[in-house]
Amino acid sequence: MKAFGYDHNGAADVFEEYDVPTPEISDDQILIKTKAFNLNNFEKSMRAGEYKETTHQVIPGRDVAGTVAKLGANVTGFKVGDRVVAHGHGAYAEYAYAAAARTVIIPDEVSFAEAAGLVTPGITAYKAVYHFGEVKAGQTIVVRGASGGVGSLAAQLSLNLGATVIGIGSSKNEAYVKSLGVQEYVSYNKQDPALVLANRADVVINSALNGAGGDGDARIVKENGIITTVGGDEPLSNKPFQFKPIMPTKAISDAEALTALLKLMAGKKLSIRIGYQLPFTVEGVIQGHELLSKKHDGRIIVTTEADK
Repeated sequence: MKAFGYDHNGAADVFEEYDVPTPEISDDQILIKTKAFNLNNFEKSMRAGEYKETTHQVIPGRDVAGTVAKLGANVTGFKVGDRVVAHGHGAYAEYAYAAAARTVIIPDEVSFAEAAGLVTPGITAYKAVYHFGEVKAGQTIVVRGASGGVGSLAAQLSLNLGATVIGIGSSKNEAYVKSLGVQEYVSYNKQDPALVLANRADVVINSALNGAGGDGDARIVKENGIITTVGGDEPLSNKPFQFKPIMPTKAISDAEALTALLKLMAGKKLSIRIGYQLPFTVEGVIQGHELLSKKHDGRIIVTTEADK
């Protein structure tokens, strides 16, 4: 099968097209014929060698949408040909694989590209809102990085729960964030959010890259409120609050999160911004990783549909 990967670290152009065997699946896994995959910052960092040196062939990718090609012996609830999305493995290829427990059916109203783009940011946002942030109706939620993949979804999930949401981001993204239903927005390039929003938030969800701006979160949160963040250290403050880094947890399964997100998306109560749909070629993958390395708006999706 065709796959895209690399065998050493470097810039985006280390990607090559390989001809590799189709994955063999275990009894509890599903083989997926790839229709679309989503590119994430983690994959850019792995490719660049920011975590560890690459010394062997790597076919990256976790966020995959496609059709069921084969089922493991123990798998139930799916059939060959089903439209599915998964938090899987080896997504940068014609065939990917995933545990059945991390795979869900895509509703007819949701495209392969939308489903793929929802996986990592959606699971992160869902767990931030429902588990770490413990968001409830009537609360005021401040979302830092509200225009990004995680932030925009966290804002919409909080609104769907009946919370009031205040977004923080660049002024150029204000119109987009307000289009999601967020009524109040603070542009960090025009005002200091920590001053404007002091003691306003029951929960602060910091989804900015690496938890940027986190030092101000302690000023924004109310006493005994919650700060939950994708990165960064606990802000120094004498104010009492709970600090909860967003991290992998089994308290909410990936399948539970994806199922709920897709239901909301199918019902037009949740949306993601897809910035780029790139062809299913090594050139498309290279272009996608070049985009990951600079400021960009929306998810970057490689899709077989872009080839047409």
